[in-house]
Amino acid sequence: METDVQREEEMRLNHPLLSRSGLLLFCIALSGCQTTAPQADNRTRFYEAASTDLILRFNTWDTIHLLRPEMLEGGSFLPILTLADVERQLGTQPLDRRLAVVVLGFLFPPDIEAKYAREWDSWLSAQGFQRVVVLRTGVGRTIDGLLLAHDSSIGGAHDQTAAAARPTLPASTGANAANPPGY
Repeated sequence: METDVQREEEMRLNHPLLSRSGLLLFCIALSGCQTTAPQADNRTRFYEAASTDLILRFNTWDTIHLLRPEMLEGGSFLPILTLADVERQLGTQPLDRRLAVVVLGFLFPPDIEAKYAREWDSWLSAQGFQRVVVLRTGVGRTIDGLLLAHDSSIGGAHDQTAAAARPTLPASTGANAANPPGY
């Protein structure tokens, strides 16, 4: 009569493929765990918050926040502005017009992002700003470290359509301008 121990031993000896296939699977799994060195992030980032005269956060043409100079409603809330409101605020506030930054509030497709960058560059240049920078969205109110989408001082080098003319904003620009059909 065969004992359980003898049967187990016999099964192990009769099935060497089971132990070899287990070892093979272990080796494959182990080799898949190899790590690679982190890739360097060579995308251009912005680090000039201290010298920025105007900071706007743009979501749509009817949803713009003025972050600098600070404009709080009721002492603690950022009011929602339109482009006309921003223009009025710029007319009433004495500020240097060396550097204006627009932070896009959403991640737009590249062609829409480039379009907004050109429009903001054109509009803010017409308001007397010497340099206009457009940044991709980030968390919080800090702008240092955000990705650069456009910088007028380097000839639109980050725009995909830098060679295109820089149109001005049409007078009829409305709430749906930032959200064209299909996006």
